[in-house]
Amino acid sequence: MGNEVNRAALARLNLGKQMSPRQKLQLTGCGVFLIAALVFSIGSGFGFLIGRMTSLGETAASPVIAAETDRALAPDDLGIFWEAMELLEEDFYGELPTPNQRSYGAIRGVLDTLDDQNTGFLTPMEATSFMESIEGSFEGIGALVEWAEEEGAVRIIEPFEDQPAWNAGIRRGDLIIAINGQEVAELSNLNEAINRIKGPKGTEVNLTVRRDGLDDPLEFPVTRDQIDIPVVKSELYGDNDEFAYVALQRFSADAGAKLRAELETVLTDETKGLIFDLRSNPGGLLREAIKVTSVFLEDERVLIERFSDGTEEIYNTEGNALVPDDLPLVVLVNQGSASASEIVAGALQDVGRAPLVGVTTFGKGSVQLPHTLSDESLLRVTIALWYTPADRSINDTGLEPDIEVERTNEQIENEEDPQLDRALELLRTGD
Repeated sequence: MGNEVNRAALARLNLGKQMSPRQKLQLTGCGVFLIAALVFSIGSGFGFLIGRMTSLGETAASPVIAAETDRALAPDDLGIFWEAMELLEEDFYGELPTPNQRSYGAIRGVLDTLDDQNTGFLTPMEATSFMESIEGSFEGIGALVEWAEEEGAVRIIEPFEDQPAWNAGIRRGDLIIAINGQEVAELSNLNEAINRIKGPKGTEVNLTVRRDGLDDPLEFPVTRDQIDIPVVKSELYGDNDEFAYVALQRFSADAGAKLRAELETVLTDETKGLIFDLRSNPGGLLREAIKVTSVFLEDERVLIERFSDGTEEIYNTEGNALVPDDLPLVVLVNQGSASASEIVAGALQDVGRAPLVGVTTFGKGSVQLPHTLSDESLLRVTIALWYTPADRSINDTGLEPDIEVERTNEQIENEEDPQLDRALELLRTGD
């Protein structure tokens, strides 16, 4: 999905071959290259990745495929490629890449012509990291990033508080221009940059950063660590604990059930309002976005998935809502809210269930279908765009908050939270 992402051991489509739940994961991506993009804390940095995973026996929505006459690639069409490879093997003075490296390079070369950073290719090692981002914890620096090609850099969208990048001094908006002395501008894509940044716990990576307002670059040695972000956390506010607060950190497996269970413990008859925090949540599984929305809404549309030929897949809430529809609700969002987060926030905003407080969200509104290739590498293909219930596209634009409130790096460092304060004021006064 949501999104999980700026701006992603799945299905190999062999007819007659049964696919496991892992193989049926579909990503409805995130801008941050989702896989690319974005979350060093989410393993390979798939950033705003959002996925759709079905269990055995369920049927995932199928992409619309154009007629072979329009798009098919015949063996003869690759004649020039093989001709060039033969000449390289015969004439090149030096060591040639391995066959796998040449195949991967050719695939990436084709993908580079698509002008779609969310359609991407992952090596077997990168694909394994991607699965870690969905299924477990990971080791890295703990930051949400995007590919800033025009800057020759990797842009920090959101460094997670109390994680290695933040603790080292890296802040939102910083541009990573070199990794251990290697200029990012010389790298081919975000995945390559992410693979250089991440690494085993306890090892160090030196990041050269360009910061707005400073003439000279900054150097940050960052010690990588195990990144474990809790799925759900909650607190109570007010003189009599009458305002409940719950934050959802990511849309991993069982996120909907965990959110529902947490709310069952914090909501009481005395609760006068609820704050739902989706800030810096990069997304995850589409099915969990549906379940999370269903905690707040009943018998409502969640999103529209639209393919290139105009056909649509409609997703609605499931089961009974837990949160009473007369309990005041406010949703917190920021530039790190992506993919699945935007699906949920957009649905709640469209039906008038909750105002959004914060700043404009990331803007990841496309759907990726991943395919595991024969060597366990992964091809992730954009197959559709998604729209909010009111038929709004947020791809590349994001969701605008109903009440705009900034939160600066300095305020974060000082543990000040004007966005949360404004949400509490709204619950207390209605204004």
